[in-house]
Amino acid sequence: MTATAEIDIGTSVEPLLPSTALDTVGTNLERNSSLPYQFIDYRVSSLADSTGNMPPIVRQIVEGLTTLRALPGNSAKATRSLPTVLLYDDAGLDYFDRITYLPEYYLTACEIEILQTHIEAIVAEIPDGSDVIELGCGSLRKTELLLDALDKRRTAITYYAIDVMPQPLHESMAKLAAQFANVSLCALCGTYDEVLPRLTKSERPKTVLWLGSSIGNYHSPDAVEFLKKISQSVLAANDALIIGMDKQKQTSIIMDAYHDSQGVTAEFELNILTHINRLVGEYAAQQGDTTLPASATGLFDTSAFRYVGVYDEQIGRHDAYLEACVDTEVSWPHSIVAEVKEICGSDSNVAVRRGERIYIESAYKYSDSAAEVLAQTIGLTFSAEWTESRDYYTLNLFRKPQAAMPLVSQTIPVSFDKWSIPAHRASTLRNTLSNSSAPEQFPTIPSVDEWTDLWAVWDTLTLHVLARKKLLVRPIDLRHPFIFYLGHIPAFADIHMAAAESAPLSEPAVFAQWFERGIDPNMEDPTICHNHSEVPDEWPSVDKITAYRDRVRRRITAWVDGYYAANSAVSADAARHVWMAFEHEAMHIETLLYMVLQMDPADIRSPAISTFGLNSSAQPARSWISYSGSPAAVLGLTADSETALGAAALPTGHVFGWDNESPSMSVAIKPFRIHTQPITNSEYLGFLKAISSGSARADGELDDLIPQSWVALSSSQGPTGNKLLDADYGVRAAVGTPSISKTEAALWPVCVSQAQAEAYASWCGKRLPTEAEWTYATRSYHLARALSANAPNLAYSSAMPVDKYLGELLAAQDASGDAHACQPYDMFAPTNANIGLSHWHPTPVPTTPASPDCLPEASFIGSAWEWTSTPFHPFDGFKPSPMYPGYSADFFDPPETHGSDSAHYIVKGGSYITHPRIALRQTFRNWYQRGYPYVLATFRLCEDASL
Repeated sequence: MTATAEIDIGTSVEPLLPSTALDTVGTNLERNSSLPYQFIDYRVSSLADSTGNMPPIVRQIVEGLTTLRALPGNSAKATRSLPTVLLYDDAGLDYFDRITYLPEYYLTACEIEILQTHIEAIVAEIPDGSDVIELGCGSLRKTELLLDALDKRRTAITYYAIDVMPQPLHESMAKLAAQFANVSLCALCGTYDEVLPRLTKSERPKTVLWLGSSIGNYHSPDAVEFLKKISQSVLAANDALIIGMDKQKQTSIIMDAYHDSQGVTAEFELNILTHINRLVGEYAAQQGDTTLPASATGLFDTSAFRYVGVYDEQIGRHDAYLEACVDTEVSWPHSIVAEVKEICGSDSNVAVRRGERIYIESAYKYSDSAAEVLAQTIGLTFSAEWTESRDYYTLNLFRKPQAAMPLVSQTIPVSFDKWSIPAHRASTLRNTLSNSSAPEQFPTIPSVDEWTDLWAVWDTLTLHVLARKKLLVRPIDLRHPFIFYLGHIPAFADIHMAAAESAPLSEPAVFAQWFERGIDPNMEDPTICHNHSEVPDEWPSVDKITAYRDRVRRRITAWVDGYYAANSAVSADAARHVWMAFEHEAMHIETLLYMVLQMDPADIRSPAISTFGLNSSAQPARSWISYSGSPAAVLGLTADSETALGAAALPTGHVFGWDNESPSMSVAIKPFRIHTQPITNSEYLGFLKAISSGSARADGELDDLIPQSWVALSSSQGPTGNKLLDADYGVRAAVGTPSISKTEAALWPVCVSQAQAEAYASWCGKRLPTEAEWTYATRSYHLARALSANAPNLAYSSAMPVDKYLGELLAAQDASGDAHACQPYDMFAPTNANIGLSHWHPTPVPTTPASPDCLPEASFIGSAWEWTSTPFHPFDGFKPSPMYPGYSADFFDPPETHGSDSAHYIVKGGSYITHPRIALRQTFRNWYQRGYPYVLATFRLCEDASL
């Protein structure tokens, strides 16, 4: 490479391509009018800078050869390493292009098949006027298929190809340039570090392509860091990212792909030594070193090494090494010895013994859950997946959401499997459960970033999804109009911030009087209602309410900033007030959404671009799992007492809960069986059609069983003779109303009232689980599933109760699960749970059965809350919260009520819009009236068992 010349692109020079997303200042911009494409060289010199300092890439070579590093999640010994990027000089690119044609290397063929088979669906995701940016374009053999389709179906597309070497990039672009009338081409030459900082957000929609399973060459933390940079600096809301991901499969297939019979892969890997010899030789010659001209052998004796590869089945990763065939050494040129000593503390040559391996690169292979876990880890939404006939490989579509409440974890999984982090925590169970300040646990006070995410979601719902003129609408008679909630959230927060600070209310103080508490009347008799705020004759204007909201937000931000900056002690009471304000807003986001969903879908402005898969007619991978029960299962928080803590200093790592979560209590649980998956929309529709075939039920009774979460898309007289059941139903979502008969919504958990859930269960001859059964089943399953990943010799039998299997797994670790049962947060829940707006809609239940010797796939958290058969009663010894005495007490049913006599029932888990702090707190108790049909709550079946 040569150093690029910096040229002045003044304001009088118009860019060649219609994009505002590219910074060309200080680059080599080729303006050759004979070129049918634009070429911008972003490379910096690979040799020393003007000060004579060692270039970064040579420094990386020295550091890699003089430092031993272990791979993530690998128990094998640490090794020396070489920079993976040095595989890709001109010769390396040629070798790799040859590899893509080899019969053993299935990845390219799979990706081509996906592009050929699903090209219409892929192009549908890229609108007119888009910038399409490809990371590492290579020969463009695969991309040509996409560009050809875009040229025929779209207009004003600009394609940016990023790659490291200029000559191959010129050749690839020249080959394509003459083919397209509606696609403009631009080549960006350089490494990702050199090019990506020049790409910025623009008004033009963008789709970034990262094909070839190149993500697999990055260790998970590095992939997350890289993709977060792209998301934050390049992508705007609703922009897309398409990533190719190679799936886990039979080991022999993977080994053949990286150990081809012609030996091309070996030549490709060994070529890195030739490249390094040339690169270091050129640098040494530049320093005036005549002892090692560029034509000499160089650092390495290339004949002393051979290529070897190893596949780790548990992680799903192929690692490539160069192994010394004989004792050899890395010989430093005289001119760089001083710099080598400065870097590593020694100027000695590096001895490499026979059999020693030098790490070159990895290729991760991914599980079925990896794309969803990756999306949640980097803060994107996983929107669609396309695969090929053998299901070896997938192209995955991600979009940047306008707002979400991601689970912020400092733990990055070794592989992006949903059980990777839980399995890691379970592998050191004693430390995990005893460390109250473990990074997996939420900090007591939500950070400013968490507040900011929360506010972004709230503003999206109130000021984007709802048009301003709709804020006075009241879609549910049992609730205030939307504008009340616009003021309720800041008013409630301000009341508690004033208490935390022992300071006055924010102005106008009357807002606290008008907006402090909403209404939740009895459905059977709406005149029965708890105490609530007086309703003003006229609601304040939206502008006045939002100005008040902003003042309160600044107040919260200042308090939280001060808390974290000073790291000083605060009283438990003050901290609880701030925590209450946060969780209260998080809960009301859910209230606001289910109210929005009851509007005419035409009046809802979608907050995101969503892609709904087609109805594949697949059936849920549902089975029964059994539990032997417990004489003393723990419910509730064990260490949170509002009155006991009071004004004392906030304990480190403390977890707050609402008053109905305390005090904890023990309950006896008899043997039971429970379904692994909730009931789906398709199954519930089948139930309605089955009962409608008889004449015993009147239309009105059937009408009561149709979920309010559905909307009729069309209606016609059909086979049932009932216009309600002959309609094509869609499921209400802020991003559309996908058809149950035609789309993936068939496999979404159905959202119903508790009364409707009980009707379905009764029809099946089953029942709903109790709160204790659901909690016990969830805790036991998640911990057992996490532990089983580290105990391949302990197979599961379908006849074995899950809690018994858990006992065997715990015994193998010489650990106890009692501590886990008392933990506030479920640290072993899978990391792909649909919570915190990972999606703006439910997601399908699993349809792929687990292998016979493994625990079946069970989904307990996410998409929708789950109804139980437990009335909302207090735990023994309950005391109302002094800060919010009516939070629970106003809604408890009398102790003597049971069954249909109870008005309110417990729901557990969390929906797709539930904040992770709430969804993952095992002790959280939510409740609704049994006939309330609007909530995002589903159900699963349960029955008694004889074990």
